[in-house]
Amino acid sequence: MGSHVPDYPVCLRLAGRRVLLVGGGNVAEGRALALVDAGARVHLIAPEVTAALRALAATGRLEWEPRVYAPGDARGHALVLVATDEPRVGLEVADEARALGLWVNVADEPALCDFTLPSVERRGPITVAVSTAGLAPALARHLRRELARHVEPHHVWLARLSGWLRRHLPRGAERQRLLKRLVDGDIGALLARGERAAATARLRTELKHWKSSGEPT
Repeated sequence: MGSHVPDYPVCLRLAGRRVLLVGGGNVAEGRALALVDAGARVHLIAPEVTAALRALAATGRLEWEPRVYAPGDARGHALVLVATDEPRVGLEVADEARALGLWVNVADEPALCDFTLPSVERRGPITVAVSTAGLAPALARHLRRELARHVEPHHVWLARLSGWLRRHLPRGAERQRLLKRLVDGDIGALLARGERAAATARLRTELKHWKSSGEPT
């Protein structure tokens, strides 16, 4: 087996950004739903689309042009995705996107991709994503399901609590130590046992100590 250069994993923030999606089948539907959930402004080009994509267009959650892709369509977008059974279209879109300096993903064509899409499952603010760099999507889905089973409700609550504290406490070593104790210390242990009231009381004690130590709140 040949060597493989690993992908560099990132999480894109697409809220308000215009994203081109070419294709209207089931794979395109999955791409569109994920993009809409991420707040992207989806521009869909396909002669025919699934019922779910029609519904998204009818409610204004994406813009659908019922036609084939034409040269120049990639211009003005932040990202380009292709999900079509026509290899010629994937190659044409990829070539144009790259010429414009745009990142492109072509479903089932790793050689045409600037980035790959992991198998994703969400639990509130927590995202479990597994990538095989486009080599084994079925394996990525299997591993994602296995890993997602370990994300419990208290993890979701803990993530939201950590976000709240990061917004309200000043930066610095003391804040970092507190956030670490939330996960590794007794507060995290109480949450894991379902004792949220006790965890909240313990956190209040921590914050009182923070205030009495002279740190601003």
